[in-house]
Amino acid sequence: MELMKEPSAHSKPRRKILALTLFAPLVAFVAVPSAEAAEAPAERTIEVVTYNAGDAGGLKADLLRLIETERPAVIGLQEVADREDVVKEAAAAAGYVALYETDRRAVKHNAILVRGNMTLKGHGATEISPASKVDPSTPGTGPAEPGDCGCWVPPKYVNWVRVEGAGFEWVVGVVHLTPSAQRFDLNRELHNRQVRESADWFSSRTAEPVVMGDFNAEPGSDLMAGLRQVAEPFSAPSHGTRSIDHVWAKKAATGSEVDALSGYGSDHRPVRVRVTVTR
Repeated sequence: MELMKEPSAHSKPRRKILALTLFAPLVAFVAVPSAEAAEAPAERTIEVVTYNAGDAGGLKADLLRLIETERPAVIGLQEVADREDVVKEAAAAAGYVALYETDRRAVKHNAILVRGNMTLKGHGATEISPASKVDPSTPGTGPAEPGDCGCWVPPKYVNWVRVEGAGFEWVVGVVHLTPSAQRFDLNRELHNRQVRESADWFSSRTAEPVVMGDFNAEPGSDLMAGLRQVAEPFSAPSHGTRSIDHVWAKKAATGSEVDALSGYGSDHRPVRVRVTVTR
């Protein structure tokens, strides 16, 4: 019978070194997660509301109720240039920040309210059309100078805010496009320009973009074709039976809880959307 031999003093270290060599790659594999696992996409959601306040007499009460019931991250307002104090009072009372661009009256047509727990990264306004001639029956027209025809509308802007929540950045724009584009050639030409410029603004953002407001056109109409090329609309009947107040997000985004909210003082109903993206 062959006897088992005790390992020599020289063989023990060699075996130990070999075992450690084989085990080392396994330790490295277990300790370091793969790049794919580290970069797994996650869903991000933001709730927004767009509201053309129009001639709502009780705007402060409207805004307080809207905030109390919805608590959206961002509210975009239109037709509020003459009610800055009221908007800011309502925002402050509800723990929101009200943003007006103050360098010229036309840009103050829109305002943005941001929930207080969002980190404000920046804000501004981008012109999408200069002062322009339209049909004299267009609402909001006036003379460019004394003796003029009275068929001018002021410049239009994307008012925007860049915010961060849960480590993710969004940039939200607010617009109000020229009305009566279906009826008058001058208005249609101007509206088409505003849609193109809004689409360019949307496409050039580095943070996740959303643009919303009163577009004075149905999202599926030929007037909105330029924006449909780059974005997906979410809307509901907000002005009578017409869906002219929308929220637009990237084509891969989804919209949930889309609704035109009732019981507010304007002839437009606020439109609420929860936008979700995977990034």
